[in-house]
Amino acid sequence: MFIRLIFILTTLFFLSGCDDMAKWAYNAGLSAEKSRAGLIDKNITTSDGIDWVYLESENTEDLPVVMLIHGFGADSSNWVRFVNELEGEYHFVVPDLPGHGETTRNTQLDYSVTMQAERIVTLADALGIEKFHVAGSSMGGAISVALALQASDRLLSVGLVDAAGVTLVTPEFLALIEGNGNPLIPHKAEDMFVTMDWAMADAPWMPDFFVTQMGKIKAENADVAEKVHADVNGKMELRDRLKEIQTPTLIVWGKEDRLLGVDNVPVFDKEIPNSKAVILDGIGHLPMAEAPGKTADIFRAFWKDVAANALVEDKSK
Repeated sequence: MFIRLIFILTTLFFLSGCDDMAKWAYNAGLSAEKSRAGLIDKNITTSDGIDWVYLESENTEDLPVVMLIHGFGADSSNWVRFVNELEGEYHFVVPDLPGHGETTRNTQLDYSVTMQAERIVTLADALGIEKFHVAGSSMGGAISVALALQASDRLLSVGLVDAAGVTLVTPEFLALIEGNGNPLIPHKAEDMFVTMDWAMADAPWMPDFFVTQMGKIKAENADVAEKVHADVNGKMELRDRLKEIQTPTLIVWGKEDRLLGVDNVPVFDKEIPNSKAVILDGIGHLPMAEAPGKTADIFRAFWKDVAANALVEDKSK
């Protein structure tokens, strides 16, 4: 209700076109969402020179840690509604990846999924996190796969949400990419409406000025986004190594995904030995944002099963 009130009052007040008020409303709304989810903004500089900005749960240090990894062109805010559904049950760490959000971003870094996975481990070390669940969306899913291959001893489970890695793109998205038109990289504010149409089949309500403000922020980072895309494009094919993943893995997919088709699911599910797949009808590329309650319920049950199975294994030793 507080967020809707901000939107309504601000819309009435500044529809004359005040950019400063739009920015204020955007930041106030996002801050309120984070607060509802029990998340606070933090920052840290790791040993590899990356200045990280991340969200972390308050007063839950004794709970199992969950690291949530966003996708290409996104940031930590993609996970806030999902975390809100699970507040107080886990200790969440949600970083802006290098090249995204407020974390170090420039055109000089290597943004390949393997390099980003190494950086996640370095971040976990800096935060004193030994074991954690990881869940990644889209490109973040490919990074989660790379993590499972690089540091399986650190992971309690892997979550793949409409994940890249097998990267079977839909014919319509492939046609755009081959034609040098990537709808996931806004170059001007209004491009964000197209980005959202591609990313979500059932997007949560937000006023147009909110979308436009997001578009302005994304457009300012377009040159780095192009570098990230170049670094990961064609280098996320991890299919041949999926059999190596022994960590319990949950695959969640929106059936209406216009970017990475649902035909990715049987590949992941068949190749990863200890996996479970759930497909959500009427949902697009971002289930955790489009259907946070349903997605949270699926993960909650999965993480409880992982913990129960780990306890059984410990008792049998």
